[in-house]
Amino acid sequence: MVCCRNCGAFCRRLFCRQNDVNEEIPISPIQLAEAREVKFNQTLIDPLSIGSHIVCTGTPSEDLPWFAINIGCGDADSGRGDIAVHFNVRLPQCYVVRNTRRHDKWGVEETTAYSKFPFKIDTLFTVEVLVDEKETLWAVNGIHYCSYAHRNPSALIANWVQVTGVRDATLNVLKTELYPTLAPPLFEVPQRDCVNGPIKNGEPSWHSNIIATLPIGIPEEHQLVIHGRLRPMLHSFVLDLMDNAREWPRPNILLHVNLRAHVDSQLDRQLVVLNAWLGDWGAERRQRTARLIPGSKSTVRIVRGSSEWMVYANDLLIGELEYRASPFGVTAMRLRGDLYPEQIYIAPSSSSPVYEKPTSI
Repeated sequence: MVCCRNCGAFCRRLFCRQNDVNEEIPISPIQLAEAREVKFNQTLIDPLSIGSHIVCTGTPSEDLPWFAINIGCGDADSGRGDIAVHFNVRLPQCYVVRNTRRHDKWGVEETTAYSKFPFKIDTLFTVEVLVDEKETLWAVNGIHYCSYAHRNPSALIANWVQVTGVRDATLNVLKTELYPTLAPPLFEVPQRDCVNGPIKNGEPSWHSNIIATLPIGIPEEHQLVIHGRLRPMLHSFVLDLMDNAREWPRPNILLHVNLRAHVDSQLDRQLVVLNAWLGDWGAERRQRTARLIPGSKSTVRIVRGSSEWMVYANDLLIGELEYRASPFGVTAMRLRGDLYPEQIYIAPSSSSPVYEKPTSI
């Protein structure tokens, strides 16, 4: 197997990083050679198909700071076969490269991720790979990490799976009806009596990149409120209202809010993209309306209106999207990217009573 080109180059990841500043830490040619020699191959008896579920476990070691999971076709032993998906973990740089190799030539590297770098030296990992119609989904220790769109060759024509650079690697290839299978229990979004009401006992301790259930949906004249902090190197975040609390099979997304601070970042307003997924993406609505300050505490609200969703950021209306499916279908929310939530709750919309702090006597 041949490593990706530009193996030492640092590529910025789309969402969260282990650190906002990364130093280039070289890997010696000897270490790379040793990592490539430590191989575990598994031949696929049946071809991969939608719902195929590959589970890989292992423990990275300090002397092999580079490892990869490859899904490929052709001759795996010679190292000259095509690689449909190359999932390359580079521990010194704290990021993961995905790529495809065809006829001994690598394509364009992808380094996007939905969460912080999850791998550590001498710490057991479990990687789940879900094969879908158009892409593979990758979860680490039960948390969805990234997606990788099928290229040529596609993972659907692969005849082997290979792990390199991990001495205690295991592989298991099955079928699944749910992904990720190791996902932690879901939080429920609580209710409050008014938009700035106090935190109630028993509310969850939120973390980034979450899926949570909405037990009562978002009732009429109510709103979903998210208080959080923006990443200092703000790139983007995504907020989805869904009809099911899961990653896969894919839920319908009744409202998709995507703030893209990286697009024309020199401008004073950030790009907001609104859409819905109902078996496929509809027409986007794009506007440059947000004025978020990186590193600051911010509040995002989604208000259920009479015929549309209204999205506010720090009390500024940044977008509206007409209902493309009944709002009664919303049962879950998903937040990804550079907004780190501290409070999430359902409350009456702005016409509701305002909570007043008690005055001291």
